[in-house]
Amino acid sequence: MKSKLLCSVFLVASLMIGIISCKEVEKGKSKTLAATAKVGTYNFDNKEEVSEYNRLDLDKTHPNLLNPNLSKDDYQEIIESWKSLHQEIGSYLAKNDFDWGVEDTSVTIVHKIYFTPEGEIKNYFFNILNEEVPMEKKEKFGELVSNFSANNRISIQRDQSFAQCGKTRYLNK
Repeated sequence: MKSKLLCSVFLVASLMIGIISCKEVEKGKSKTLAATAKVGTYNFDNKEEVSEYNRLDLDKTHPNLLNPNLSKDDYQEIIESWKSLHQEIGSYLAKNDFDWGVEDTSVTIVHKIYFTPEGEIKNYFFNILNEEVPMEKKEKFGELVSNFSANNRISIQRDQSFAQCGKTRYLNK
């Protein structure tokens, strides 16, 4: 009788440990998937990506960070964080030996970036204004920005998701 009880307790304990272990693995898996989830990047010159971007209608859920009604008191902090983010992107491009494939000394990009309340980049819409930049380089830029965005953020945080847009000039090697 004691051995049956001991076996039953052992079986129940084993099942409980197994269930708990599965839940822990599942939690780890979801964290890993969240950490490796791709950032949505949308190239203005790719009509399919523009269509997908427009369908998301992100401007309805992500107010502009520099809207005076939202950010009048910390305007300078926002500007500094915005500049810092783009300097980090430029450094990331250089670190990855990215070349724009044109002779221009700089490349100008208009972009709109959509952030989580914690400042994580969720979506990145860009329009490279230098017409000579080949489509393959624009696609590579989008890929690099997506990789960069998975591990980097803006230093600003808010109570809700937000967006920021602007024009940036990146130096060309």
